[in-house]
Amino acid sequence: MRVPKSLKAHMSLMLILTFIIAVLILSWNISYAQSNSAQNSQPDLIGVVKSLSGSKITIYIAKLSSQSDGRGFGRGRIELTNKTQTITVSSKTSIVTKVFQNGQVTEKKLLTKDLKTNNILYIWYADSKKTTVSKILVQGTYDPYQTPELIGVIKNVESSRITITVATMERPQPRQNTSNNQPQQRMASQPPQGGFGRGMMNLKLSSQTKTIAISKSTVIVTRTF
Repeated sequence: MRVPKSLKAHMSLMLILTFIIAVLILSWNISYAQSNSAQNSQPDLIGVVKSLSGSKITIYIAKLSSQSDGRGFGRGRIELTNKTQTITVSSKTSIVTKVFQNGQVTEKKLLTKDLKTNNILYIWYADSKKTTVSKILVQGTYDPYQTPELIGVIKNVESSRITITVATMERPQPRQNTSNNQPQQRMASQPPQGGFGRGMMNLKLSSQTKTIAISKSTVIVTRTF
C-alpha cells in the first residue's frame, strides 16, 4: 500500500513541530530551574551602591555579620568593608526588588536608573568566573545610623576630640504585677514616664573610656520627634 505524498508531507510536518515544541519545553524547564535555583541560593556578592555611571555600578563590598535562623539570606546585619568593586549590568541582567502585594511577597522589576546611592544589592553571577551579572536583588537602603559601631556618654569635649564613657544598650525588663487583685491601671492624669514608650532602650555605662577624633567631614546630627 502506497502512502500518498500529501500524507507523508503532513506527517513530516507534525514530527518537525513536535521536535520544536519539545526543544522549547526543555529550554523553558532549564531556564526555570536556573532561575529558581538562583532565587534560593546565597548571593555571590553583597554590596552597597557607592556610585552609578550608565551600566556600571561601583559598590562597597559588604557582608552579613550573622544569619538568624537559616531560612534565607538578608536576615543579618550589613557590615561594610573598605573595598570597592565595579560591576557591569547588561540588558540580560535581571534587577528586582521584593514588594508585599495582595498578601504575597512578589518581585518587582527595576531598571538601572532606579538604583540609588546606598541601596543594598545582592548579586548573582551567571558564570563561575564571575564576569556576567545575571541577577541583582535590591534589599532596601543602608543606614549606618541603625547599627552604630560605638555608643557612649560624653565625658569631655575638646576642639577636635571627644572623650566618652563606653556604654551598651539594654532593653528594660517588664514590670511584674505583684497585686492579687485587678491589674494596676495608670490614672488618666499621670502621663507615661520616659516619653518614648515601652521599647525604649536603657544605657549601661562601663568603666572603659575612649577618645575619638572629629574633623570637618564628621557629620554630627540629632533626631527630634
